[in-house]
Amino acid sequence: MRGSRPALLILGHRGFRARFPENTLVAFREALRAGADGVECDLQKSTDGRYVIIHDPGTERVTGAALEVGRASFDDLRKLDYGRGERIPLLEELLQSLPAEAYLDLELKEETIRPADTDRIVHIIDAHRTRERLMVSSFDPNLLIPFRRQGFTVGYLVGEESARSGMLGFAKVLLRLRPQFLNLPAEIVPTLGAARAARLFGTLRFLGFSLLFWTVNAGPQAVSLAPHARIIVTDEVDLIVDALRSGTAKTTDS
Repeated sequence: MRGSRPALLILGHRGFRARFPENTLVAFREALRAGADGVECDLQKSTDGRYVIIHDPGTERVTGAALEVGRASFDDLRKLDYGRGERIPLLEELLQSLPAEAYLDLELKEETIRPADTDRIVHIIDAHRTRERLMVSSFDPNLLIPFRRQGFTVGYLVGEESARSGMLGFAKVLLRLRPQFLNLPAEIVPTLGAARAARLFGTLRFLGFSLLFWTVNAGPQAVSLAPHARIIVTDEVDLIVDALRSGTAKTTDS
């Protein structure tokens, strides 16, 4: 049956990463101000069990100081400058800062997050927002299964490990996890070629998966992916917002 799809969502990758320090409250705030529908961010855990928003397992790339997140206390992580005087946010602070209508893609990082952390993370999330405009994502399906069982929307990030497992291994993960979203790297199109990629996207959508594409930083690329996408994640929020909301990108189910 032919029908309209939900509106395409644009998420700021680690906030408005092209212009502000990544994974900071200012980057998230400015992404929304620039027109993003929400943000994508990364969750790690400090040695004293605090859930913090940072991508890497270490702080050196974003602060210049070398600390391992999983071996550092929250207080020590908080002392560092993550750019322009910004400090590392707690999960609670991120959730408190986002408007209710903002969509959140919370990526669990396997370096420090374990399945045993699920209940504590769920408690923090449920204390601060509804689950309606929220996705929990990860490259590690074992981190997502407990969230899927508790009724969360989950997105399985497809990366090098998925490719190494082959089609059979990939299918087994999908059958076990049953994710609502498949989160695909934008580079899949030049890798497969446009025609093969379009056929793959059509098949995945026919099977019931919604598609998220990351990281899309060029306007023409965003426009070409938009017919297949439910969510596009970008560093270049203003550029992609302009490209997709100029009327050139249409999204309808076939």
